[in-house]
Amino acid sequence: MDIEAFLEAKPPWAYEPALYIVKQSPQLDSNAFRCGASGTQLFKGSDLVYGADRVGQLRGLLGRMVMYKNYWLPNQGTIYAALRVRQQLVARPDQRIGESQGQLFNITRGNQTLVLAREAEFHAELDRRGLRWQKDRNNELFQPRKGVDELIAGLRQIRGEEMYLFDKTSIRQDSAYRGGRTRDVLRETQPRLLPTRVAAAQARAPTITVKLSKEAIQQLQSADPKKFALLLDIVDAVNKSGRPHTPQTPQVITMSRRDVEALRGNGTQEERARAATNLEGEVELPTGATTRAQARAHELANRRITRAMARNNPVM
Repeated sequence: MDIEAFLEAKPPWAYEPALYIVKQSPQLDSNAFRCGASGTQLFKGSDLVYGADRVGQLRGLLGRMVMYKNYWLPNQGTIYAALRVRQQLVARPDQRIGESQGQLFNITRGNQTLVLAREAEFHAELDRRGLRWQKDRNNELFQPRKGVDELIAGLRQIRGEEMYLFDKTSIRQDSAYRGGRTRDVLRETQPRLLPTRVAAAQARAPTITVKLSKEAIQQLQSADPKKFALLLDIVDAVNKSGRPHTPQTPQVITMSRRDVEALRGNGTQEERARAATNLEGEVELPTGATTRAQARAHELANRRITRAMARNNPVM
């Protein structure tokens, strides 16, 4: 089938990676066929070039045939067979592998796809049959002795998904293909995953910038004191998060023995109330370590403690 006719047909499976057998015609002094791989950078989660995901963009086998069509002009190209291969990263036995985030990755060649490994097996099979066009060159040109059927027979020995044969007007699935032979054991890998950087994650966090003039702040304070207090709490919280944490030293409070005995419950109700008032006057909240709301809550908690002590120790 002419490459132009194949591009017009656009079979759905041709968007996937595949091995192929094509030929440029006419040729002057050789009968060489090009036996290669397409979609060599396609794998699950691959970072494609800009625009590759657009509707109608050709990739895989179709993308490679477009390249041949434009490169061979004014000559023509013919496609004879294709073997579809899964989109997968792999590692050959002679390649080192590592583990990152619980997944295996290829250290030796991180972009080693399954179709590239199958292409190497295809070339090795054709070399075993002595079909390489020029023995001193390691390329994808092979020249059969009898006809293209020799190359197709070699392609049938490679493991893949489906194999397709082409004639002048149609494409048919190869009924003689049995899935190929098992050769080297390949290990499936994934792209290397790097640990998430905390600083980078924080840098990508959404931020809000609020700008208020002096007049706007005064208007907010007079119109809605509660919202103004909430704004001050937010500012205090931001300032607190930006300061390094410093340990607070314990406070030393000096009180008279009379007040201490009153707080212990030994005294009249008036003495206990006076001792609690003196205690509140001696306690200093740490400056810059709490917000206004926290300071208010601390003050209310102290008052509740004082009232509870008075209830639990009534005057007899």
